[in-house]
Amino acid sequence: MVCRSAACLLWVLTTVWCALQVAAQDTTLLIAGPMLGYVEHREAALWLLVTDKVHEVTLRYYPKDQPQQAKQQRQRLSGEDPYQPVKFILPFLQMGTTYDYEIWLNNQIQRFPYPLQFQTKAIWEHRTDPPPFAFLMGSCMYINEPESDRPGKPYGRDVRILDSMAREGAQLMLWLGDNIYLREGDWTSRSGFVYRYMHTRKVRALQRLLAAQPNLYIWDDHDFGPNDANSSFVLKEIALEVFKEFTANPTYGESENPGTYTRYTFSDCEFFLLDGRFYRSAEDLDSLAADKHYLGPQQFQWLKNALLYSKASFKFIVSGTQVLDPYNRFESVRHYKREFDELIDFIVKYRIKGVVFLSGDRHYSDVIRWTPPGGYPLYDITSSALTSGSSQSAKSRPDQEHPYRVVPEGVTDQNYVKISISGPRKDRVATIECKTVDGRLAWRFQIRQTELDWK
Repeated sequence: MVCRSAACLLWVLTTVWCALQVAAQDTTLLIAGPMLGYVEHREAALWLLVTDKVHEVTLRYYPKDQPQQAKQQRQRLSGEDPYQPVKFILPFLQMGTTYDYEIWLNNQIQRFPYPLQFQTKAIWEHRTDPPPFAFLMGSCMYINEPESDRPGKPYGRDVRILDSMAREGAQLMLWLGDNIYLREGDWTSRSGFVYRYMHTRKVRALQRLLAAQPNLYIWDDHDFGPNDANSSFVLKEIALEVFKEFTANPTYGESENPGTYTRYTFSDCEFFLLDGRFYRSAEDLDSLAADKHYLGPQQFQWLKNALLYSKASFKFIVSGTQVLDPYNRFESVRHYKREFDELIDFIVKYRIKGVVFLSGDRHYSDVIRWTPPGGYPLYDITSSALTSGSSQSAKSRPDQEHPYRVVPEGVTDQNYVKISISGPRKDRVATIECKTVDGRLAWRFQIRQTELDWK
């Protein structure tokens, strides 16, 4: 068929460009990475994925422009598997310091078209106002693979959005779930999980973003198992095991309660990264049933204790599933009414300030404001989709024009969200920007710290 319009030609060119970008880097030795994981005052995590031809990986790191102070770590590998994830924990670093690092595979230095750097946290408490910073967030990244995908129009779209994100200069990236999109052939075995992680991670356009700032992950159904999977999924322990192999979060659940949930602090903000799958009951259960759980009893208790302990200006509760939107007819924390009500009542009863929800999943981006009885306005900032198909039909649904939306519209094109935190102590401002493939601004909205408090 001959293309007869500019739109058709653009679609063809974009498809070809995306196919070229999905092709991996030279995979003779390196499959993916390096990726920055958590970074703290005196410690940092680095991850990479190499082939079975690599028998030794060396990491050299040193304060910026001071290679004479270099330290190194070395890991010897067996080469028994076609993939070999490697994770380095760099201990006893200098605080508030920029580090350069080098990756050596089989005694060969690896060259990259972008800097390999990270910056440790500085102590600012009791000394200065909280440092300003920015973080990115997004969900729903689908990378096409014709032999595994459903027939018809490809579901994955323009991966150039990843390069736009890498150029933002943010200090943190939150992956909000549906990060790999398991297919039918993937969620039936450990090999399938590993295969899909590898297929996604090796995307050439992703590499700069993985190296640009720390990356923290939660999961949703398309990283955990089949669509809308719950705690009954038979391979959930394997799903968790592989998730740990391919991420570098600070912790994973608790010793007596497995899961992906963890907690991370940056400047004066805290992020409570929830596991909404491992203990999740079926959505179709009676919403008032005592045994219907979203987080499960122990994770829920962990969250409540963590919120009570936190002194953060903004307390970001990070969920793969949308939390506040009353019009959400799909998966939602609101459909777990007992846990939802208990969480909101807890926030109000204990007068917990600064709570903001971050979520993915919906295939459009939005900001919802909902005020509970006796409380202050709560916000749910939803970011989706990165490269998967978007909810183009969403504009015709009633939830697209309801009284809880505080931005001009839900963005149904590819997009990501950047949140910048600034201002003096006790008067911090979160500036939320939704951006499209090429980094263009779709909308901007601000939340002041002083809004999220009792008057």
